Amino acid sequence: MSDIWLITGGCRSGKSMYAEELSKEKSASEEKKGAKGRSGVLYIATGVAMDEEMEERIMIHRERRPEEWITWERYQGLDEIEDQFEINDFGTIMLDCIGNMLMGILFDEEPDADVCTEKQFTEAEKTAEAEIDALCDYAAKYDKRLIFVTNEIGMGIIPETRYARLYRDALGRINKHIASSADKAILMVAGIPVTLK
Repeated sequence: MSDIWLITGGCRSGKSMYAEELSKEKSASEEKKGAKGRSGVLYIATGVAMDEEMEERIMIHRERRPEEWITWERYQGLDEIEDQFEINDFGTIMLDCIGNMLMGILFDEEPDADVCTEKQFTEAEKTAEAEIDALCDYAAKYDKRLIFVTNEIGMGIIPETRYARLYRDALGRINKHIASSADKAILMVAGIPVTLK
């Protein structure tokens, strides 16, 4: 049986580091058992370096990752995973993060910040959910562990712009979509994991 985790939380709450430690722990445990094809980690990095600040963030994440992990940098085309990797290359798949995945899809669609429509965001949301479902199907087929990292952005003030409000709403619905099929869900608060499920 595949094992699906959702790690969510606010900015700098420690969600990525928690997910990385969880991936290390699960991988080490499988290696100790001698479970063939269960000990490696595939890290799906969805962030795109659009500016210097994002480049710096991506670099920090790269340097923190263990060298033996496989990194796959993309936010679309996840249904190609079976063609890209050998089945026994890894047992854990960590995707960081859903928020960047949605943003990448939106950049491809290029909705205008001033006149964006709800339909454009709904389509991007559907695309993201299809990518997630493809990954879940793969994990179920080959008995892989899946760890999704996402952002919890709907707990603050109402965003000023329509674009930001539509993004917030779309991401919230995507998070619910993942949570509905997740075996475990963790909310990170100030570096402390709170079990939701």
